[in-house]
This record gives sequence, C-alpha cells and structure tokens, in this order.
Amino acid sequence: MFKWVTPASTATLSRCTLAATTAATTTTTAMAATRTATTATRTTRPQLLSIALTSLIIIVASFAPTTSGFRSIETNGECGVRPHVKSGRIVGGKGSTFGAYPWQVLVRESTWLGLFTKNKCGGVLITSRYVITAAHCQPGFLASLVAVMGEFDISGDLESKRSVTKNVKRVIVHRQYDPATFENDLALLELDSPVQFDTHIVPICMPNDVADFTGRMATVTGWGRLKYGGGVPSVLQEVQVPIIENSVCQEMFHTAGHNKKILTSFLCAGYANGQKDSCEGDSGGPLVLQRPDGRYELAGTVSHGIKCAAPYLPGVYMRTTFYKPWLRSITGVK
Repeated sequence: MFKWVTPASTATLSRCTLAATTAATTTTTAMAATRTATTATRTTRPQLLSIALTSLIIIVASFAPTTSGFRSIETNGECGVRPHVKSGRIVGGKGSTFGAYPWQVLVRESTWLGLFTKNKCGGVLITSRYVITAAHCQPGFLASLVAVMGEFDISGDLESKRSVTKNVKRVIVHRQYDPATFENDLALLELDSPVQFDTHIVPICMPNDVADFTGRMATVTGWGRLKYGGGVPSVLQEVQVPIIENSVCQEMFHTAGHNKKILTSFLCAGYANGQKDSCEGDSGGPLVLQRPDGRYELAGTVSHGIKCAAPYLPGVYMRTTFYKPWLRSITGVK
C-alpha cells in the first residue's frame, strides 16, 4: 500500500487493504465458470431447413468477436443491468445482496506460484476480457493477480451461483501514473480468457463522453475496511455518496488543513461531516450511477483519500470520462 505523509502528519492512503488483516490471506480460490448446456430442437420438414440455417447464421453472427477480440457490450444491451435485483460496509454503508452489483470484481494477489493468495483490491468489469482497477494495485515482486467475478461472500461458497476466477494475463498501468500524487491511478487487467456473462456477472456501462455527475448520488461498493484501521467484511458492502464539484472538494481539503491538489482527472464523493466513504481495500472498485433507462454506468473508480470518512476529507476517485480515450484505445470499449 502506498501512502505519503501530509504536513499535518496524516497519511494519504491508497485504498488497498493490508495483507495481514484480510480474512482469506492464505486461501486459494479455485472456482469453475458456470457452463450452460443448450438443447437444439430438430425438425423433419425439409421446407423448414433453409429457415433454420438462416436463424443459425444470425445467432452465430451475433456472438462473433469484434476486431478487438470481444463482443460489443453496448450494442448487445448487456451492460449495467442487474438481473438479481427486481426493482430498477464500506464506512457507514451496509451489506449488499447477491448479484446486486454484477460488475464488481475482487482482485487477489498470488505469490509463490499460487501457494499464497490475499485479497488486494477491487475492480470493475468493462468487457469480457478487461477489468479496471487502480494503478497502485499492481502486483508485487514475483507475484501475479487473479480476478474473481461474481463474488459476494468471501468467507465461503454460500451463493446460489459460483464466482468465476480468471488469471490476469497482463497488467496495463497508465504510463503517467504518479504514486506520489496518485495522478492517473488507473490500470487495466487483461484476463487470460474471456469471462462468460451471467446473471451475476455483467459488465458496467461507460458514461457519455461529456457526462457531468456533479450533485448526484452515486453508489460505491467493495470489501474494504468498515472504518479507518478497522476490520474487513465478508460480504460486499455498498454505500451512497454525493458527487462533489472539484472546486468545492479542493476547498474542503484546505478547510481540513491539507494542501492536496484536486486535479481535473479526479472526482470527489462524500459528505462534509464524513460518516460515509470508501476505505482501504476498496481501491479500484466502482462508483456507479443509474441512468434514465435503468442501467448503471461508471462515474469513477476508487483511488485514495486521507483516513476514511473523516470530516472535510471526501474520497478521491479517477474520473471515468477523463480516461475514456485511454480505455478505448486499449479495449475498444465505447
């Protein structure tokens, strides 16, 4: 975990969890992807053969990969939906329900050839091959990352559907990432094989290029600490926080006695009196809002903050709209 000491001797912390406090530090996750068996109906009528062949071509074409190597999630209408939610703890938050945030990813670090694993960060699924996380979540020396999709309760396999674990083939850290200031604290995880979407595994939608979420309530999710220096939960936590204008966020940090510069690539969310916030272990996780059509889109990803839920010290996120050109150049996501 990266941190730097401010003039007031308070650390600005990345929101990665410490290995020693995670409940599953030495537990290896070995999950198998759910396979769906399909049964084809046959007909003996020759006159229906051409119709059947035409339908088959259409079905195959709809599942054909694009030139970027993955299906378009926007045009197929698959992003941002929550099939497990019938209606359209983080600090101060509450436990969510299974499948409520199907784009949430648990990023784990594997060392000693997979002998030891620990929960490291959060992440968000954007295509069948790519996960966004924080740049400071990159693996340590001789370590590798694995991404767990469809996870909810990390204490055991208690869910109605199993999570899916994929090895990370490549970690693409933003070239201008600065660990001292957390500028460009963004990375892409390329999975070793595409993940199959399911009711509990769904990619998030990308926001419009010029979207402005200032003043709106957003939801942040993760398995991070329940309070600054506190314990970690076993089930995915959620909390609602308002998105703050950058100039107001800057003034809040100054009021709290911190000289931190709020960049245009940053997005702030939280309350003046604290109470609710993301915390250590939530890094890389999603900050989402619901669109008018009922789907959810990604406003930002958890990056860093000073303590957790402290007065006048809101959480700082990477602004998705700012990084869309970079994300698009690598993944092709719209």
